[in-house]
Amino acid sequence: MTTTMIDCGLILIGAVLMLFSIVRSRRILEAMPLIPTRLRGRITGLCNMHRLLMSFFLVGYVVVLVGFGFQLIVLVNFLVAVIFLFGAVFVFMGVTIETRLLSEIQNTISGLLPICAKCKKIRESGSDHTDPESWKPIEVYITARADVNFTHGYCPECYEKLVRDSQLNQ
Repeated sequence: MTTTMIDCGLILIGAVLMLFSIVRSRRILEAMPLIPTRLRGRITGLCNMHRLLMSFFLVGYVVVLVGFGFQLIVLVNFLVAVIFLFGAVFVFMGVTIETRLLSEIQNTISGLLPICAKCKKIRESGSDHTDPESWKPIEVYITARADVNFTHGYCPECYEKLVRDSQLNQ
């Protein structure tokens, strides 16, 4: 009886941790603006599948607890085996999601950008530097790779220069 109570206590702790993880996993999606648009659907799908597996674990924990309560040992043993199997799948998916997210974030924020010293256009990587079509305005380049919209204004130095120049031209 004492062993069963310890088992139930540990399973209950696991269920609470899993519930907490399900709620907390929504924060992974906050990294999506750093992921290129073309990959967001796939990564969102993986994250949703990961959350579904966490929900499966939560239900599995509850069913095992009920099985212990009604002393359905054969059912409990089978469910524990299934939960272990899906545990391996769960860990594999978690590592896959983390690796993919980190890799895409690294690709988004690292590397050298060929940029024009005068107009600040950026050349698409791997394209011909002499082709005018391969050079994109910085806003277009960044918007295509991140969930960012631009607004334009003047920094204090440029604003002062603009005012000074406009006063000289009057």
